[in-house]
Amino acid sequence: MLLLLSSCKDNNREEPFTNNENAQEFKKELFFPDDFLGVYKGTLLNTSSKGTENIPMELHLLKTPDSMRYDYKIFYGEERSERGYTLVKTENPNIYELDENNGIILPIAHSKNTLFSTYDVAGNLLHTSEVFYEDRMDFMITMSSLETKEQAGESAGYEVTSYPVLVMQQATLYKIEE
Repeated sequence: MLLLLSSCKDNNREEPFTNNENAQEFKKELFFPDDFLGVYKGTLLNTSSKGTENIPMELHLLKTPDSMRYDYKIFYGEERSERGYTLVKTENPNIYELDENNGIILPIAHSKNTLFSTYDVAGNLLHTSEVFYEDRMDFMITMSSLETKEQAGESAGYEVTSYPVLVMQQATLYKIEE
């Protein structure tokens, strides 16, 4: 009896989306990288055992004549020290390459408008993530020393090794109108 009563339609309730006034507008799905091209500006927080330093930062993600390549430039500090890279699409939509234009090409994983990479340089392990939104992007790098790894323990026959984070760099950069 309860099942029967609960399945009866209440005629006084309006059905959603029955008229234009109640219909919700759905946002267009955004596609990386083309829907996120532009200039992003903000402040990078560089945190280490020495404290936190605020550094002006810009990220430029711009089209090039080649539809598989994008200018990807990062500027740091008041002096606008430039790091000029090229973001390259691959045949796999979940993998990009970051060409540092100096012989180094880093694979970059892509999922849901987020770029991820892990690499080591000069004895340091770096993890990066960059999340792109319609009006901003979040940038994060963590750095650990490969030499200061610690045994965290063992469970189910697996040894766990920890790499304590020595430096964290975080920024929310806002898209600006050019």
